[in-house]
Amino acid sequence: MSLYLTVEVRHDPAHWASPPYQMLINWCSANGIPLETGWTLRVYDESPVRAELDVMDLDEQGEWIWPEGADEPSTHTVTYTCSSLPPLSGYIVRGGSTSP
Repeated sequence: MSLYLTVEVRHDPAHWASPPYQMLINWCSANGIPLETGWTLRVYDESPVRAELDVMDLDEQGEWIWPEGADEPSTHTVTYTCSSLPPLSGYIVRGGSTSP
């Protein structure tokens, strides 16, 4: 298994407009991956292509669950089989840019 792409999902719409992030959003949509519900996305260069999305756990009011003292919300991993690799690779940081 070869890690192809890691994405720290951006939740501020101001960061969604960059062309690389738009390509990622389109790829996720085409593969049925609800990126907006995730915290971290990992895509593996395998046959078939596999993606794992750490989906945020929600409380009864639909708010993210933050364990006491944690730096990240509580998540669970959902695996997707994809039709192709995304059009970008490397690492996308939350609110930042792409690093090859």
